[in-house]
Amino acid sequence: ATPEREAYRYPIPPASGEGPSDWGSMSWAETADRVYAIAAGLIDLGLGSEERVALASSTRVEWIFADLAVLCAGAATTTIYPSTNDEETAFILSDSGSRVLIAEDAEQLRKARASRADLPALEHVVVIEEADAVPADGDPEGWVLSLAELERRGAKYLAKHPDSVRDRVRDLRSDQLATLIYTSGTTGRPKGVRLPHDAWSYMG
Repeated sequence: ATPEREAYRYPIPPASGEGPSDWGSMSWAETADRVYAIAAGLIDLGLGSEERVALASSTRVEWIFADLAVLCAGAATTTIYPSTNDEETAFILSDSGSRVLIAEDAEQLRKARASRADLPALEHVVVIEEADAVPADGDPEGWVLSLAELERRGAKYLAKHPDSVRDRVRDLRSDQLATLIYTSGTTGRPKGVRLPHDAWSYMG
């Protein structure tokens, strides 16, 4: 309704390279462009309805873009705290059947790589920090890519299929899986709680 209004304000490194962070700003239209590019990138990777995309990152604006993109692609977000240890991270990735992991940095990528042999469903790791999206010996081709690369793929996909994301959004059902969120695991293995799109809806 208000595409030019500010949607998010987020910290960025100071222009001088020293001192406190500056603040970047993004409008709703700019947010939509990034969300749709990421969503189209996920569709280009072959992601289908209700398939899980794990998100292991601290709070940052890219977390929001990724989460909204997963929903717009018709898939479901599985959240993993960045402080989760290697074993529990592997369990959540395996139990959820996540096909894609969006990892904040090299540390979150390392956790997935350490258990890759036990995660046959995990086809791609998308790393938010572009400098950390470095394939290692033994990684399958295309297993690691940066969020920027995924957005570029999505932009190309949208150029050929301009209605692809809108079609996915149009086909969403209120009872469709939106989020698979895991308990802390303090009393045993974490348990996944299914939240449909209707759980995130609000009618004013």
